[in-house]
Amino acid sequence: MKFIVFGLGNYGSSLGRKLVELGHEVIGVDSSSERVEKMKNRLSVAIMMDATNRESIQDLPAKETDAVVIAIGENEGTIILLTALLKQIGVKRIICRVVSTLQKAILESMGITEFVYPELDSAERNAYTLDYRDVLDSHRICEKYQIAEVMLPGRYVNMKVSEINFADKYEIKLVSVKRNSEEKNMIGVVRTKKKTLGMIGPDLELHAGDTLILFGESKNISDFLLD
Repeated sequence: MKFIVFGLGNYGSSLGRKLVELGHEVIGVDSSSERVEKMKNRLSVAIMMDATNRESIQDLPAKETDAVVIAIGENEGTIILLTALLKQIGVKRIICRVVSTLQKAILESMGITEFVYPELDSAERNAYTLDYRDVLDSHRICEKYQIAEVMLPGRYVNMKVSEINFADKYEIKLVSVKRNSEEKNMIGVVRTKKKTLGMIGPDLELHAGDTLILFGESKNISDFLLD
């Protein structure tokens, strides 16, 4: 998979390095020549660039990437402007670093639904989340086992939990399900938020848009998604 990471500070550089370790192609972008020089041999490509320059952004293969991560630090204006430029270009998946509630509300009004909180989330955890296209969140318990939030594959829409051989076929455990609900944020924009259903039974029918919380070996979760 291919990624672009804007901002090569502590979080962005750690995320980029981990994604490269996992076998992905990563373009790192920063306005600091010192940071770019430091990362040039650790990422696929490291570029010094002003993230608010439209012409420079258009020269990047942003539309061809699997995701663009905006990991820029405290400059909220730059994050919002860069997000707008990427949306205009037609980037399919944008993940933004969030530094304030208001900034998140503005980004939500622009259609952004994926956020990272470097103060709370580790770069390694977010890298494992990006490692597979349909993984929304991931927590490694150890090298072998993980808890992962994954999008419900289309082949299982409108099926009951009991009709899917989680344990027998894939050797994984369905812990719970998250389902979409709508609410307004602080600036009145209606957003879709996931709510956890808690303990679930075998007769629960799964809906399009559901998120499955799975526990098991990383390979088995991957096999479930790719089957």
